[in-house]
Amino acid sequence: MTVSARRPAPTSAVALRAGIAGSIAFGLLGWRGLLVPSLVRSIEPAFGRSDAELGSYFLLTAISYAAGSLIGARLIRSLGERRVLSAAALLIALGLMVQAVTSLWLVFAAAGICASLGASASDMGLNALVLDLFPHARGRALNLLHVMYSAAALAAPLALAFGVGTGMPWQAAFAGTAVAAVVIALLLLVFVPADPAAAGGVAAAESVARRSSPVTAGEPPAEGARRLPPFLLLLALALACYVGAESGTSDWLVRYLASLPLAVAGSALTLFWGGIAFGRVVFARIGNRFEPLGTACVLAYAGSCLVVLAVLVPVSPITPLLFGLAGTAFGPIFPLVVAGAGARMPGRSSTVSATMTFAGVLGAIVYPPAMGVMSVTIGLPVAMLGTAVLLAGCGTAVLLGRRVRA
Repeated sequence: MTVSARRPAPTSAVALRAGIAGSIAFGLLGWRGLLVPSLVRSIEPAFGRSDAELGSYFLLTAISYAAGSLIGARLIRSLGERRVLSAAALLIALGLMVQAVTSLWLVFAAAGICASLGASASDMGLNALVLDLFPHARGRALNLLHVMYSAAALAAPLALAFGVGTGMPWQAAFAGTAVAAVVIALLLLVFVPADPAAAGGVAAAESVARRSSPVTAGEPPAEGARRLPPFLLLLALALACYVGAESGTSDWLVRYLASLPLAVAGSALTLFWGGIAFGRVVFARIGNRFEPLGTACVLAYAGSCLVVLAVLVPVSPITPLLFGLAGTAFGPIFPLVVAGAGARMPGRSSTVSATMTFAGVLGAIVYPPAMGVMSVTIGLPVAMLGTAVLLAGCGTAVLLGRRVRA
């Protein structure tokens, strides 16, 4: 982990406005991602579904999320971020509105897949947008972007529980979020520039080269460009491990703390996401002073140790605090790894973002469902320790990727 002395270049007003619009859109993704998990006690009886059937819904939407990151990357290369991000937000709005009005489970699931495709394309596209808009402050900008996601994810369970508790129909949450997605689509259409790289201060010649390059314009790439560089594959593996650990901890934490009162167990999840948000805020402030990949490696190992400590200490009211500390280490890892990859592949932001998003989704598909099987065979505490192993694997993959030349 080294300190950088280079002063960041000034940010243009166009890039700043686009960055704010993108951050609002990223917050929508965090809120939307917790709609079904937060309202599950209302959704299951409304459609007469079991936990197993809802688990199948989660699996299908996760697979569609992976597909959306790949489709979105190709569309951005040919159509640009502004058009794709606006269309993706409208796709989210369509899926959510159908989920709000339908009484058929298959239609609800299909609409969820539609919204998941739009969310994935938005996820990939917004990360690419920020890489282009802020080439001289990627670590700080990406941490700020991901702060919005974690803050919305932190707020969603509390706000939705309050709303439903005061008599709000659960469908209103889906409809309201759909309306917000339409507004965000308009914001993106207005404020995202046609050429984000140029707005971010990239030299005109390089910007023109990016637009005319076969790799970024949607044409068949050259033979050498078809293969992802080894360092990027290692960083993708790191993020697969990271997201598996983060999603596994988030999905199973309340169940793991079943011996505690529900309010205390729920506070552990709140503190975990609060720690993630806090860590990202801190590194949004100081992130530019440190080399991103080295810092991500240190944080991954630190987070792994904190999870081990939280699991090995007997479950008590102090356990939520330990998971909150672990969340603080978790938080900056994803944006730092993406920033480090983007710095080593200038001009290929969509490729970097799509690869990282796809890898992360694979981690979410594989390990959290496996924890359910592990819970009934070798025990949930062992499965929770597995998240620490994954996080250590993330740090090792980052370390190896950092040593491989671009």
